[in-house]
Amino acid sequence: MINLRYHIVSLAAVFLALALGILVGSTVIDRAIVDELRERVDSVSRRADRTDGENRELRGQLDLMEGFATEARDQLVLGRLEGVPVLVVTVQGVDRAPVDGAREALSVAGAVPAGSLLLTNRFRLESETDVRLLATALGSAPTLGADVLRRQALGRMASTLDGTNPEPALLPALAAAGFVGYEPPGGTTTTQPTLGLGSFPVPGLRVLLVSGAGAEAPDDRVALPFAQALVTSGTAAGNERAALVAAEAGHDAGDGRALFVGLVRSGSDLANRVSTVDNLESPIGQAAAVLALGDLDVPRTGSYGVGPGAQRLLPSLEP
Repeated sequence: MINLRYHIVSLAAVFLALALGILVGSTVIDRAIVDELRERVDSVSRRADRTDGENRELRGQLDLMEGFATEARDQLVLGRLEGVPVLVVTVQGVDRAPVDGAREALSVAGAVPAGSLLLTNRFRLESETDVRLLATALGSAPTLGADVLRRQALGRMASTLDGTNPEPALLPALAAAGFVGYEPPGGTTTTQPTLGLGSFPVPGLRVLLVSGAGAEAPDDRVALPFAQALVTSGTAAGNERAALVAAEAGHDAGDGRALFVGLVRSGSDLANRVSTVDNLESPIGQAAAVLALGDLDVPRTGSYGVGPGAQRLLPSLEP
């Protein structure tokens, strides 16, 4: 006859067997999981090593192509602007590296450097103090308002640069008030030590105007009206084309390209009268800017680059 003690021992044995089964089973499962995870980690590590190797190879190829592009740029522009004075005009905040690249290309092209003119963020005219300072520099009344004074300043600057109505004291006055800055050719070791803000107009001057991403003064208030003023001034002097090329550096993510030159391309008063370049960050864009400046002799204009509205990468090399 089965007694209570037998039942207790039997139940204890069952629970002990169950516990041992769970322990053994969980150990086997855990080991399998660990092994699988280890294999996955090893696989990811091998894939990362391959990717690193491919990235190094691609970086090497990219460096090679960039070197080739720079050499090709120099061959394309060599001597194209021999003896032609070029002023680079930038808006405060734009990336300096593409501008320096464009200056290098201009040097290879034989252009006579006329220095670099900076339009500062004071042209935003966000304070009454700035409005008064600009009015004083212009010899105008502050009551004209920020927009009128800004356009007046940009228009008179354009007339001074192209020589249609020069005011030799204007640029120095604007510089003293903090609205413009000027870097002479070659910096402090310039071969033209007398060239300064009071030296304009320079006969035969051409302008490379650079704005866009990073500009600390809105393009529709500063760079675009300045371009329009140069075109208007040139038209008044009987020139079919302004001595101007508008350019910007950009990136393809989001709305990072043709921010400034897009305004020029879409403007009915500028679209067919001003050449534009939207990829000044690349040697190809720098070559396009130089060739477009040279095309002012033809005269011929175009929209160059890779952004919205661009027609081709480079101007035609045909005369």
